[in-house]
Amino acid sequence: MKKILFLISIIFTIVLLSGCFNVGDSTVLATINGKFVIEPMCTVEPCDLTPKELETFYGARKIIIYTADTSEVVQRVAISIDGTYGTNLPVGKYVVDINYYGDDLSPDVPIEVELISGFVTTLNINIDSHLQ
Repeated sequence: MKKILFLISIIFTIVLLSGCFNVGDSTVLATINGKFVIEPMCTVEPCDLTPKELETFYGARKIIIYTADTSEVVQRVAISIDGTYGTNLPVGKYVVDINYYGDDLSPDVPIEVELISGFVTTLNINIDSHLQ
């Protein structure tokens, strides 16, 4: 009986201590964020889009993050209705682009970025929507 109690206490101790060690997740993350500016947003001024219209307008557009050799999409990042975006990725080099919705063009992308541990990479992207 003492041997069984001893084994149970050892197993219990191992289970308790296993939560103290982070063995499975050694990925270091870094942040990329920025502002997505689309102009023009309306064909007529003043441009008074409702929150629902802004959601549709920005919702159609995505930030596309590729591996450094552009062979694979790592993440598609949504843009909020205030034009901001952000995500966390493992440190490393990436190519950032957009999904080129409609006639969108940007001189800012594609661009290679390096995400470094402890730093926030800010990438503002200006889009010419070619709305007339």
